Amino acid sequence: MSMRRLLGPLVIVLTLAVAGFSQPLIERARAAVLPTGNAAQPYTSSALGIDSAAVTPEQAKGVGPVDQSAPLDFSTQPKSVPHTYVPGQLYNVQVWKQYSYGQLVGQMANFTTQLGVQCSYCHNVANFAYDTPTKKVARAMIIMEQNVNTQFIDGVKKQYPNYAVAGAVGCETCHHGQAKIDVKYNVVPVQYLDYRYKTTKQAGYALNSMYSAAKSLGVNCLFCHNTADFISLQYYPTNQIAHKMWQMVDTINHQYLPASVKAVTCYTCHQGAKWPSALVTGGTDMTPVEAVAAHPEVHTNPGGHLDAGVH
Repeated sequence: MSMRRLLGPLVIVLTLAVAGFSQPLIERARAAVLPTGNAAQPYTSSALGIDSAAVTPEQAKGVGPVDQSAPLDFSTQPKSVPHTYVPGQLYNVQVWKQYSYGQLVGQMANFTTQLGVQCSYCHNVANFAYDTPTKKVARAMIIMEQNVNTQFIDGVKKQYPNYAVAGAVGCETCHHGQAKIDVKYNVVPVQYLDYRYKTTKQAGYALNSMYSAAKSLGVNCLFCHNTADFISLQYYPTNQIAHKMWQMVDTINHQYLPASVKAVTCYTCHQGAKWPSALVTGGTDMTPVEAVAAHPEVHTNPGGHLDAGVH
């Protein structure tokens, strides 16, 4: 075997070995410089749609279920929330205005499956129109899902049709039947990936993120990189798509989630697979579909075999 063919596997082994050794140190450094939130302070955000009333970080996590015995305070509610709720009528619908009552109930039923909860997790069942803190977060997540699909997923499908995956991002994609999302293989802000590094700490952040991506997608460096030059040779579609996905993760974490909430990562959606296993049929349809690559052959990991060589 030539020295050139040995170079790629050797670089991969050394990179992953260093990543595994240095990850605890990187995580401690990250914790020292990134905001973690303050549980004693209220959190408000226009992106979450909760400016009308301060919500504590614990509430902003959407932990639920709603306290059904809590008194209803209509002074904090939109005028569209009735004091007397009549079942079968639509009130206070701010996002899915195109749906009929029956269609909206169908989407709510999808939520119960995809998050493993009941209606009382988000709603006060005496008045389903009433905005509870958990319901506000759920509404913000619907807006986030729509924006993520429009801003990132649809663009990737259009720009890289051979690498496209059927379906869109929905609640099921991240939640997998659980109300709380467990964080695995943490990542760092995207700005650490987009310039040449001046310090070993910055390089360490990038290394940690590459380790996260490799573990989250079940691939190695050769899936996105030419190991002859990790920085300059970024013309592979998988590399360019990865950059867009990193920007998507960064947008979700910093525009839609409170600082007190653990970040979503590549693993949140991918769960160890090259493409997410739990997508939905469309941007406003939460019905889960099986994620199927348009061209499975291009999703083959070039570094899947140690003798594959450097391309």
